[in-house]
Amino acid sequence: MASRRTVLIGLGGLVAGGGALIGTGAFTTVEAERTVSVETAGDADAFLSLTPARDDDEYVEQTDGTIQINLDGNDEGASGLNQDAITTFRNLVTVANNGTQTVTSVTLEFTETPGDVDAGDTFSFPVDETDDDGEDTVDNGDNVLTGNNDIPSDLGAGDSVNFGLEIDLIDGGDDGSLPDDGDYTLTITADTDDSS
Repeated sequence: MASRRTVLIGLGGLVAGGGALIGTGAFTTVEAERTVSVETAGDADAFLSLTPARDDDEYVEQTDGTIQINLDGNDEGASGLNQDAITTFRNLVTVANNGTQTVTSVTLEFTETPGDVDAGDTFSFPVDETDDDGEDTVDNGDNVLTGNNDIPSDLGAGDSVNFGLEIDLIDGGDDGSLPDDGDYTLTITADTDDSS
């Protein structure tokens, strides 16, 4: 019998300090490191917001401004990811540009993983344009704004894109699974045309 595996990902909005200094709603670069154990804080009203992609999603919930992805089971009695398998969750999180400048890149990268888990072999991100059927899968650390399969190449003010999570426990993971108590760090970086 396989032991229960848990992947909990908290993703939060990105918060800029010095609000009195930046009153225009514009930003040049946003970079945030998030602990994935997997948990993080967020704010849907940030310049680059992160919110659940679907209102009825059993894997993503938002509480007190923080969204959390919980892949350890569901209401039907399932209790985690399949070992030695590739599991894909589409349209988990919506990334929206609430600022005034065009966002030219958004990268999602697991920069720290436990034990023998190689993030590049284990994690990738299915990307969908909001309310569209186009899809592209982006490797760990690559820009999700690909311009492929109806995915936008940038996000103007008010635009958004959805991403999910694909976990490969065939070529990645740690001997076909994930460590029970592993800590992960997901770094989310957004750039604009004015980024230096």
